[in-house]
Amino acid sequence: MSTYKVNIPAGPLWSNDDAKEKAPKVAAAHQGTWTGQWTTVVESEMSVIEVELNTKNNGKNEFKTLVLAGPLWSNDEAQKIGPAIAASYGAEFTGQWKTITEGVMSVIEILYKY
Repeated sequence: MSTYKVNIPAGPLWSNDDAKEKAPKVAAAHQGTWTGQWTTVVESEMSVIEVELNTKNNGKNEFKTLVLAGPLWSNDEAQKIGPAIAASYGAEFTGQWKTITEGVMSVIEILYKY
């Protein structure tokens, strides 16, 4: 299975010991593995950790949830954009969506496999 690395926000990390405590859990929440790398991007406010992810998540367990998708204007647009948004979460788009604030915000349903 192929993997890739990304930086994920982890809130402020104050030291390497702090990163060693928090980063593995943040990585696991994204179904990834912390590489041991981290950096502060906004002093006292935000750090990022490097996480290695699989290109496709598999498993016998599943979880569906809704995520923000920006304004979606039609089912055709949702079906076109939904898979890319789901992929950004390491999940699959189920095809379901709805507008939650007209002209402002929609949500899509995504499926995690783990």
